[in-house]
Amino acid sequence: MPRRKKNKSINLEGLRRKCSDTGRVGQVAHIHIQVPPSNRNFNPKEEGKVIDTKGAIVNYYSSTEAAEAVHGENSFTNNYTEEDFWKA
Repeated sequence: MPRRKKNKSINLEGLRRKCSDTGRVGQVAHIHIQVPPSNRNFNPKEEGKVIDTKGAIVNYYSSTEAAEAVHGENSFTNNYTEEDFWKA
């Protein structure tokens, strides 16, 4: 039985786009994707990427500081400690 292809994630290495905050073209550090609500059922055999979805809003950011200036402080930074992952 043939296996279906998995959706590939977005490769940030070598991806250069215009920063939504600074307006300069540079290396992408963070991507913020807003996907509109859909009334269709989920189809696992679909091979399209999320950014190719009709109506999706994609914002590229060249640095963590630029992304946090728009979305709030510590929104793109993980503040987890080792104790957060221990089972209780």
